[in-house]
Amino acid sequence: MRRIILLATLLAATGFAAPSFAADKVIVGYGTGTTALPYFVGVETGIFAKHGIDIEGAKIPLNSNLQSSLIANQIDAAAVMLAVEGMAGNFVKPGSITYISLNAQSDDYRMEQFVARKGVDIKSLADFKGKKLVAAPGIGNVTIAKAALQAAGLKEGDYKLDQLDTSQHINVLTSGQYDGAFTLEPNATMMRAKDVAYTVEAGVVADIVLGNRKAKAYMAGGALSQKFLADRPEVAKRYVAAWDEALDFIKQKPTEARQTLLKYTPTAPEIVNDVPLVLFSKISDVSQADIENFQKYIDFSVKIGVIPGAVDVRRYIVKF
Repeated sequence: MRRIILLATLLAATGFAAPSFAADKVIVGYGTGTTALPYFVGVETGIFAKHGIDIEGAKIPLNSNLQSSLIANQIDAAAVMLAVEGMAGNFVKPGSITYISLNAQSDDYRMEQFVARKGVDIKSLADFKGKKLVAAPGIGNVTIAKAALQAAGLKEGDYKLDQLDTSQHINVLTSGQYDGAFTLEPNATMMRAKDVAYTVEAGVVADIVLGNRKAKAYMAGGALSQKFLADRPEVAKRYVAAWDEALDFIKQKPTEARQTLLKYTPTAPEIVNDVPLVLFSKISDVSQADIENFQKYIDFSVKIGVIPGAVDVRRYIVKF
């Protein structure tokens, strides 16, 4: 009884009322990048609990594993699902992965970016000729890295590109094993702060696919499994409401939201406020032009053979 009273007191102190219904368990797969921020915020602020959602987190760093976990219904939701893996899954099993929010990146909203190790003279991507690079793992990341290097005039064989978990990127650059990386945030910010590496090019996807580094390149988002939507629609609706509230929190209180990165990512306290964020968009805020940009990215992925065939993204975006 005392535990229940303490919980109610805590919820009241943090501004949340205790839910009037029993909490429903939802298993959420998440990674350690900044794009999982809505999940971190939802858990740490009590937003999920407020909506009667009992979160069971499953740490799954690789998007390919997140994809297979969603398709196999081993998890109910993914904090962030790359569009390449998500739509490839929907091509094979239509409706298996549904997006409830979309993330855009550009030169202003940074995520993927090329960095070069300090001491290596790299002014443009073309300068990576003859160099050793490491990329964030996953077919989506590697494909974009290769496409960007090709657009810079380099063909496979002109450089070496290995895949490695992003948590190791700083170490292998510091040791001199690699000359550069196609890495993610918060790694790039940490590298610059530690004077390990510098950014050569950001807004890579926007540039390659949309022809404008400032354009909003939608290429990921929060996602739900087919079984979760079909079997527990009322719970899914509450989960999405909580997710949208977390997105609003990030937009309204970005500094406070960033503090959750300290618990879930390797971000150091002294740089947490400098880490750039992608543009987190509720489906209700996504415009027709945004959806068209999302479709262009998927069509590009089909064209280069990463997704086996055409996929209409509109079929796999849900608005409650």
